[in-house]
Amino acid sequence: MTALAYSDEGSGPAVLLAASLGTTRAMWEPQRSRIREERRVISFDHRGHGESPSPAGPYTLADLVTDTVTLLDSLSVESVDVVGVSLGGTVGLALAADHPDRVRSLVTINSPVFADEPEFWRRRAIAVRRDGMTVASNGLLSRWYSPAAAATPSMLVASTVSGVDRLDPEGYAGCCEAIAGTDLRDRIGEVRCPVLVVDGLADAVVPAHHAELIAATVPGARRVRLPGAGHLLTQEGPDELHELLTGHWNHQGVTS
Repeated sequence: MTALAYSDEGSGPAVLLAASLGTTRAMWEPQRSRIREERRVISFDHRGHGESPSPAGPYTLADLVTDTVTLLDSLSVESVDVVGVSLGGTVGLALAADHPDRVRSLVTINSPVFADEPEFWRRRAIAVRRDGMTVASNGLLSRWYSPAAAATPSMLVASTVSGVDRLDPEGYAGCCEAIAGTDLRDRIGEVRCPVLVVDGLADAVVPAHHAELIAATVPGARRVRLPGAGHLLTQEGPDELHELLTGHWNHQGVTS
Protein backbone atom coordinates (compact mmCIF):
# COMPACT_ATOMS: atom_id res chain seq x y z
CA MET A 1 0.00 0.00 0.00
CA THR A 2 1.31 3.44 -1.02
CA ALA A 3 -0.14 6.76 0.13
CA LEU A 4 -0.91 8.52 -3.16
CA ALA A 5 -0.65 12.22 -3.90
CA TYR A 6 -4.04 13.59 -4.89
CA SER A 7 -6.26 16.61 -5.54
CA ASP A 8 -9.75 16.87 -4.05
CA GLU A 9 -11.98 19.61 -5.45
CA GLY A 10 -15.63 20.58 -5.58
CA SER A 11 -18.61 18.98 -3.84
CA GLY A 12 -21.40 16.55 -4.62
CA PRO A 13 -21.23 12.97 -5.92
CA ALA A 14 -17.59 11.90 -6.04
CA VAL A 15 -15.75 11.25 -9.31
CA LEU A 16 -12.36 9.54 -9.32
CA LEU A 17 -10.03 10.32 -12.25
CA ALA A 18 -7.30 7.69 -12.85
CA ALA A 19 -4.49 8.68 -15.21
CA SER A 20 -2.49 6.72 -17.76
CA LEU A 21 0.99 5.28 -17.45
CA GLY A 22 3.54 8.08 -17.70
CA THR A 23 1.21 10.91 -16.72
CA THR A 24 0.12 12.63 -13.53
CA ARG A 25 -3.16 14.04 -12.33
CA ALA A 26 -2.27 17.23 -14.20
CA MET A 27 -3.36 15.50 -17.42
CA TRP A 28 -6.97 15.76 -16.25
CA GLU A 29 -7.16 19.56 -16.04
CA PRO A 30 -9.72 19.91 -18.88
CA GLN A 31 -12.02 17.49 -17.05
CA ARG A 32 -11.30 18.73 -13.51
CA SER A 33 -12.21 22.30 -14.38
CA ARG A 34 -15.58 21.19 -15.73
CA ILE A 35 -16.51 18.43 -13.29
CA ARG A 36 -15.72 20.39 -10.12
CA GLU A 37 -18.46 22.88 -10.97
CA GLU A 38 -21.08 20.19 -10.26
CA ARG A 39 -19.35 17.33 -8.45
CA ARG A 40 -16.55 16.39 -6.12
CA VAL A 41 -13.58 15.40 -8.28
CA ILE A 42 -10.64 13.40 -6.93
CA SER A 43 -7.58 12.87 -9.11
CA PHE A 44 -4.34 11.21 -8.11
CA ASP A 45 -0.84 10.20 -9.17
CA HIS A 46 -0.20 6.47 -9.47
CA ARG A 47 2.67 5.18 -7.33
CA GLY A 48 5.93 6.07 -9.02
CA HIS A 49 4.35 9.06 -10.77
CA GLY A 50 4.21 12.77 -10.00
CA GLU A 51 4.25 13.47 -6.28
CA SER A 52 3.42 9.91 -5.19
CA PRO A 53 6.16 7.75 -3.64
CA SER A 54 8.14 5.27 -5.74
CA PRO A 55 8.57 2.06 -3.76
CA ALA A 56 10.92 -0.48 -5.28
CA GLY A 57 9.27 -2.55 -8.01
CA PRO A 58 8.01 -4.68 -9.49
CA TYR A 59 4.39 -3.69 -8.89
CA THR A 60 1.21 -5.59 -9.67
CA LEU A 61 -2.22 -4.40 -10.75
CA ALA A 62 -3.45 -5.52 -7.32
CA ASP A 63 -0.97 -3.09 -5.74
CA LEU A 64 -2.41 -0.22 -7.77
CA VAL A 65 -5.97 -1.20 -6.83
CA THR A 66 -5.02 -1.37 -3.15
CA ASP A 67 -3.47 2.10 -3.40
CA THR A 68 -6.73 3.40 -4.83
CA VAL A 69 -8.92 1.80 -2.16
CA THR A 70 -6.62 3.20 0.53
CA LEU A 71 -7.00 6.67 -0.98
CA LEU A 72 -10.80 6.40 -0.97
CA ASP A 73 -10.74 5.18 2.63
CA SER A 74 -8.52 8.08 3.68
CA LEU A 75 -11.02 10.52 2.17
CA SER A 76 -14.04 8.70 3.68
CA VAL A 77 -15.46 8.09 0.19
CA GLU A 78 -17.68 5.03 0.09
CA SER A 79 -18.33 4.90 -3.66
CA VAL A 80 -17.32 6.85 -6.75
CA ASP A 81 -17.89 7.24 -10.45
CA VAL A 82 -14.53 6.17 -11.88
CA VAL A 83 -13.07 7.55 -15.11
CA GLY A 84 -9.79 6.01 -16.22
CA VAL A 85 -7.65 6.41 -19.29
CA SER A 86 -5.33 3.58 -20.38
CA LEU A 87 -3.75 2.10 -17.21
CA GLY A 88 -6.21 4.13 -15.14
CA GLY A 89 -9.13 2.44 -16.86
CA THR A 90 -7.56 -0.97 -16.27
CA VAL A 91 -7.26 -0.11 -12.57
CA GLY A 92 -10.92 0.93 -12.69
CA LEU A 93 -11.97 -2.41 -14.17
CA ALA A 94 -10.05 -4.35 -11.50
CA LEU A 95 -11.44 -2.07 -8.78
CA ALA A 96 -15.00 -2.66 -10.00
CA ALA A 97 -14.45 -6.43 -10.10
CA ASP A 98 -12.72 -6.69 -6.72
CA HIS A 99 -14.63 -3.99 -4.81
CA PRO A 100 -18.05 -3.66 -6.47
CA ASP A 101 -19.42 -1.62 -3.58
CA ARG A 102 -16.84 1.13 -4.20
CA VAL A 103 -17.58 1.78 -7.90
CA ARG A 104 -20.91 3.39 -8.74
CA SER A 105 -20.14 3.58 -12.45
CA LEU A 106 -17.09 3.28 -14.69
CA VAL A 107 -15.81 4.93 -17.85
CA THR A 108 -12.81 3.32 -19.54
CA ILE A 109 -10.90 5.32 -22.15
CA ASN A 110 -8.48 3.46 -24.43
CA SER A 111 -7.88 0.92 -21.66
CA PRO A 112 -6.25 -2.50 -22.06
CA VAL A 113 -7.74 -5.62 -20.49
CA PHE A 114 -4.50 -7.58 -20.76
CA ALA A 115 -0.95 -7.10 -21.99
CA ASP A 116 -0.78 -7.88 -25.71
CA GLU A 117 3.01 -8.15 -25.46
CA PRO A 118 4.09 -8.74 -21.84
CA GLU A 119 7.74 -9.03 -22.81
CA PHE A 120 7.67 -5.56 -24.37
CA TRP A 121 6.74 -4.10 -20.99
CA ARG A 122 9.35 -6.14 -19.15
CA ARG A 123 12.01 -4.98 -21.59
CA ARG A 124 10.79 -1.39 -21.19
CA ALA A 125 11.16 -1.68 -17.41
CA ILE A 126 14.73 -2.94 -17.77
CA ALA A 127 15.59 -0.20 -20.27
CA VAL A 128 14.29 2.74 -18.22
CA ARG A 129 16.04 1.52 -15.09
CA ARG A 130 19.26 1.29 -17.06
CA ASP A 131 19.05 4.29 -19.38
CA GLY A 132 16.50 6.67 -17.87
CA MET A 133 13.14 8.06 -18.96
CA THR A 134 14.20 9.18 -22.45
CA VAL A 135 13.68 5.54 -23.44
CA ALA A 136 9.97 6.03 -22.76
CA SER A 137 9.56 9.66 -23.86
CA ASN A 138 11.04 9.43 -27.36
CA GLY A 139 8.27 9.65 -29.96
CA LEU A 140 5.46 10.00 -27.43
CA LEU A 141 3.80 12.96 -29.10
CA SER A 142 2.86 10.91 -32.16
CA ARG A 143 1.95 7.82 -30.12
CA TRP A 144 -0.23 9.52 -27.53
CA TYR A 145 -2.06 11.97 -29.78
CA SER A 146 -3.85 12.00 -33.10
CA PRO A 147 -1.97 13.46 -36.08
CA ALA A 148 -4.01 16.66 -35.84
CA ALA A 149 -3.27 17.19 -32.13
CA ALA A 150 0.41 16.29 -32.55
CA ALA A 151 0.82 18.73 -35.44
CA THR A 152 -0.16 21.74 -33.32
CA PRO A 153 0.25 20.65 -29.69
CA SER A 154 -1.44 22.72 -27.01
CA MET A 155 0.44 23.82 -23.90
CA LEU A 156 -1.20 20.99 -21.96
CA VAL A 157 -0.19 18.40 -24.57
CA ALA A 158 3.38 19.69 -24.63
CA SER A 159 3.66 19.71 -20.84
CA THR A 160 2.17 16.21 -20.58
CA VAL A 161 4.77 14.81 -22.96
CA SER A 162 7.70 16.70 -21.44
CA GLY A 163 6.60 15.60 -17.96
CA VAL A 164 7.52 12.01 -18.74
CA ASP A 165 11.23 12.84 -18.51
CA ARG A 166 10.70 14.03 -14.92
CA LEU A 167 9.25 10.74 -13.68
CA ASP A 168 11.17 8.39 -11.41
CA PRO A 169 12.47 5.54 -13.62
CA GLU A 170 11.94 3.02 -10.81
CA GLY A 171 8.31 3.96 -10.36
CA TYR A 172 7.62 3.99 -14.09
CA ALA A 173 9.37 0.63 -14.50
CA GLY A 174 7.34 -0.86 -11.67
CA CYS A 175 4.10 0.17 -13.38
CA CYS A 176 5.36 -1.31 -16.67
CA GLU A 177 5.78 -4.59 -14.82
CA ALA A 178 2.25 -4.27 -13.45
CA ILE A 179 0.98 -3.96 -17.02
CA ALA A 180 3.05 -6.95 -18.12
CA GLY A 181 1.39 -9.11 -15.47
CA THR A 182 -2.17 -7.92 -16.12
CA ASP A 183 -4.87 -10.16 -17.56
CA LEU A 184 -8.47 -9.36 -16.65
CA ARG A 185 -10.14 -11.45 -19.34
CA ASP A 186 -11.54 -13.85 -16.76
CA ARG A 187 -12.60 -11.05 -14.40
CA ILE A 188 -14.36 -8.32 -16.33
CA GLY A 189 -17.52 -10.39 -16.70
CA GLU A 190 -17.92 -9.94 -12.93
CA VAL A 191 -18.28 -6.16 -13.26
CA ARG A 192 -21.85 -5.16 -12.51
CA CYS A 193 -21.76 -1.37 -12.44
CA PRO A 194 -22.78 0.66 -15.51
CA VAL A 195 -19.80 0.88 -17.87
CA LEU A 196 -19.13 3.25 -20.76
CA VAL A 197 -16.29 2.19 -23.04
CA VAL A 198 -14.68 5.05 -25.01
CA ASP A 199 -11.99 4.47 -27.60
CA GLY A 200 -10.32 6.76 -30.08
CA LEU A 201 -10.03 5.36 -33.58
CA ALA A 202 -6.64 7.08 -34.00
CA ASP A 203 -5.21 5.47 -30.84
CA ALA A 204 -1.73 4.15 -31.67
CA VAL A 205 -1.18 2.55 -28.24
CA VAL A 206 -4.10 0.30 -27.25
CA PRO A 207 -5.66 -1.83 -30.00
CA ALA A 208 -9.41 -1.60 -30.54
CA HIS A 209 -9.96 -5.24 -29.58
CA HIS A 210 -9.70 -4.25 -25.92
CA ALA A 211 -12.69 -1.90 -26.15
CA GLU A 212 -14.54 -4.56 -28.12
CA LEU A 213 -13.83 -7.12 -25.41
CA ILE A 214 -14.99 -4.87 -22.56
CA ALA A 215 -18.17 -3.93 -24.40
CA ALA A 216 -18.93 -7.55 -25.27
CA THR A 217 -18.12 -9.02 -21.85
CA VAL A 218 -19.30 -6.54 -19.21
CA PRO A 219 -23.08 -6.88 -18.85
CA GLY A 220 -24.85 -3.82 -20.25
CA ALA A 221 -21.65 -2.00 -21.23
CA ARG A 222 -21.97 0.65 -23.92
CA ARG A 223 -19.20 1.56 -26.36
CA VAL A 224 -18.57 4.92 -28.04
CA ARG A 225 -15.93 5.18 -30.77
CA LEU A 226 -14.49 8.62 -31.48
CA PRO A 227 -13.19 9.08 -35.03
CA GLY A 228 -9.85 10.86 -35.27
CA ALA A 229 -9.19 10.74 -31.52
CA GLY A 230 -5.85 9.53 -30.16
CA HIS A 231 -4.76 7.71 -27.01
CA LEU A 232 -4.99 10.70 -24.63
CA LEU A 233 -8.25 11.89 -26.16
CA THR A 234 -9.11 13.47 -22.80
CA GLN A 235 -6.98 16.43 -23.90
CA GLU A 236 -8.02 16.49 -27.56
CA GLY A 237 -11.79 16.88 -27.28
CA PRO A 238 -12.66 17.81 -23.68
CA ASP A 239 -16.08 19.23 -24.54
CA GLU A 240 -17.20 16.09 -26.37
CA LEU A 241 -15.83 13.88 -23.62
CA HIS A 242 -17.57 15.92 -20.92
CA GLU A 243 -20.88 15.44 -22.68
CA LEU A 244 -20.28 11.69 -22.74
CA LEU A 245 -19.38 11.63 -19.05
CA THR A 246 -22.34 13.70 -17.86
CA GLY A 247 -24.70 11.73 -20.09
CA HIS A 248 -23.42 8.48 -18.60
CA TRP A 249 -23.73 9.71 -15.01
CA ASN A 250 -27.12 11.33 -15.48
CA HIS A 251 -28.45 8.15 -17.08
CA GLN A 252 -27.56 6.35 -13.84
CA GLY A 253 -29.46 8.95 -11.81
CA VAL A 254 -26.31 10.27 -10.12
CA THR A 255 -26.81 14.02 -10.20
CA SER A 256 -25.29 16.86 -8.25
